[in-house]
Amino acid sequence: MNYKSLKSRIKSLKIGETLSYLAGINRPIDPAQVTKLANSIDLIGLVRCIVVAKIKFIDGKLRSYIVDGQHLFNAMLRNNIPIEYVEIEVDNLSDLVEKIALLNASSKSWKLCDYILAWSSVNSDYKKLNKYFNIYDFELSVIASILSNNTLTITAGGSNITQKIKKGEFKVVDEDFNISVLNDLTDILKIIPRMNRFENRYVCSEYVNFRRTSGSSYNHKSFLKNLDKNKQKFILATQEQEKLADMFRVLAK
Repeated sequence: MNYKSLKSRIKSLKIGETLSYLAGINRPIDPAQVTKLANSIDLIGLVRCIVVAKIKFIDGKLRSYIVDGQHLFNAMLRNNIPIEYVEIEVDNLSDLVEKIALLNASSKSWKLCDYILAWSSVNSDYKKLNKYFNIYDFELSVIASILSNNTLTITAGGSNITQKIKKGEFKVVDEDFNISVLNDLTDILKIIPRMNRFENRYVCSEYVNFRRTSGSSYNHKSFLKNLDKNKQKFILATQEQEKLADMFRVLAK
């Protein structure tokens, strides 16, 4: 869309007209960010406007909701300047979340947790991901990869799980088994001290691969007992790729 067509769509909030927040979908207001934007407006003026949608499916009443720019909205209020906005069409709740994610796709300030919060409003799998992220002390991408039966790679950026989460494609698969894997990994890290990030991912990756192929013969109590006896060998194995898989098989006997 060129500048002229965008300019023709800009509206100003009329007297008596109100805008609502998308509670539970968009991020909570950060007053520090509002201050930063208010100061920016003082220095260089308003360089963009907020994005609004008229929605009825939230509470049954037709209201204008801020889809993007809630911090900017509060900065305009603070600076007592006209509230300018562009209105977009939104068909349903899922469409709303997708458009919020799209509008924030290029923003570094929108973290993976923000996408999970947004999708949680329409997708129970995201509610589960958020729940388990609060329970287990692992990287978010590790937990998501395990829960979705995705390949868990050694490097943080080597998996497509991040893009799946952002696009609303994340699915929990074989939940009971994968929760048992997360519990067992937690037990392992109680015996073995936390290592650096790379080694932690290496341990998680190899253990998950091992568990997915070990079948019903795996005995976790026996594994932990053998692990406790061979702590030093295990720690050394984490420092050399391709040795840990063999180590897991030995400990499982």
